Amino acid sequence: MTLDERLYVRGVLPAGGVAIVGSRTPPPEAARFAYYLASRLGEPIIAGLATGIDAAAHRGALVSGVPTVAFVGYGFGATYPPEHAALEEAIVVAGGAVATLCPPETPVSGGALVARDRLQAQHASAVVLVCSELEGGAMHTMRFARELQKPRFAVVPPDDAQDPVWAGNRACIEAGATPLPFDVDAAIALLRA
Repeated sequence: MTLDERLYVRGVLPAGGVAIVGSRTPPPEAARFAYYLASRLGEPIIAGLATGIDAAAHRGALVSGVPTVAFVGYGFGATYPPEHAALEEAIVVAGGAVATLCPPETPVSGGALVARDRLQAQHASAVVLVCSELEGGAMHTMRFARELQKPRFAVVPPDDAQDPVWAGNRACIEAGATPLPFDVDAAIALLRA
């Protein structure tokens, strides 16, 4: 955050946490990976309340009882996507937080989503990219994490994965992100190390 920014928060914002980010349209096995990683990591989980990887990560944290934080690109009362209103409420009720730079009732916008991606990187102690297209919003979070010199991890795509949903991971690994095994036990061991 810059000095002239105001952060609006519902709930309790924990210190730190691991950001788990990725595609809105992931393969089912990638969404499962995000869910189980979040449920077993034992640290606050940060994501952006989007469909796909974000929602899986938030839900994984909720079932394990660890706080989860949703940084969002809209103002309170204008939930996006609208079908995540119940998830937003569950995050707050469970002791986590929803946070935004947008005043109440501000609709989602591209610029606000990029600001959300920056907040995720700023607040996180590390960022994990599960899977992303080259133009995916999660790539903003990875770029901000690199600029902030935060630890960056990218899941190694399956050997046969030619799906563009993994192209961002390959680019991030080439740019210096630590490769993360596509295996929850091995990934947790590496993240804890």
